[in-house]
Amino acid sequence: MTRKSLCIILAVVLLGASTSGAFAQRIDRGYGRLNERVFAGKGTFTIGGNLQFSYHSMKDYNFIIVDGINSNGYSISVSPHFLYMIIDNVGAGFRVDYDRTYLDMSSANLSVSEISMSVRDYLLLSQKFSGALLLRPYIPLGSSGRFSMFAQVELGYSNSRLKNTAYIASDTKGTFTSRNMIFVGVNPGISAFLTNHLALELSVGVLGFNYGWSSQVHNQVSYGSDGISNASLTVNFATISVGLAYYL
Repeated sequence: MTRKSLCIILAVVLLGASTSGAFAQRIDRGYGRLNERVFAGKGTFTIGGNLQFSYHSMKDYNFIIVDGINSNGYSISVSPHFLYMIIDNVGAGFRVDYDRTYLDMSSANLSVSEISMSVRDYLLLSQKFSGALLLRPYIPLGSSGRFSMFAQVELGYSNSRLKNTAYIASDTKGTFTSRNMIFVGVNPGISAFLTNHLALELSVGVLGFNYGWSSQVHNQVSYGSDGISNASLTVNFATISVGLAYYL
């Protein structure tokens, strides 16, 4: 999904939220307090998540200064989450993530002025597992109970493993990297009920702090390691996420 389409979805949801007081129908999810600003009542369970998949195949493809690209690959990301409303409009729970990327590049040529480079028989495979504890307060919009903003706070850990190598018969040849990360983040978003129980959710990363360390081995001979930490306070469009959640 492109950034343009995500912006269109956000604009539509925000437009609906801003006009909900005028024409949105009131919905009843069994709380019995329709005159109160309750989006998700105490004791409600929420199950949701995101799923992304992409695949590409290139044959003699040219891109700016890179030509003769012959490659194929895919990426998949699965991110289910679970929340329990400990009080009205405040949920606590957890999220797990799995990401996998595969790239098989048989050839690519780079040429700039008198400098030329080429890649032959390159293979990359990466996998990442992560989990996070979540706290999500809701701010209902209007009195219909259909729209709400939220600010999700998360604390988590991730481990990823990456292998890149040329085509070699042995599984021990190549560069193997293991990365560990502890992260804290704040992801605001908006949620809109499509039915009495099913909601569309959109969120974006704004505040984050990461601390990570990694180890690397090349051909089971050379070893290395590094550490990194960073903090950010900005709208990160790379973290825009659209998903569905079921409230019961």
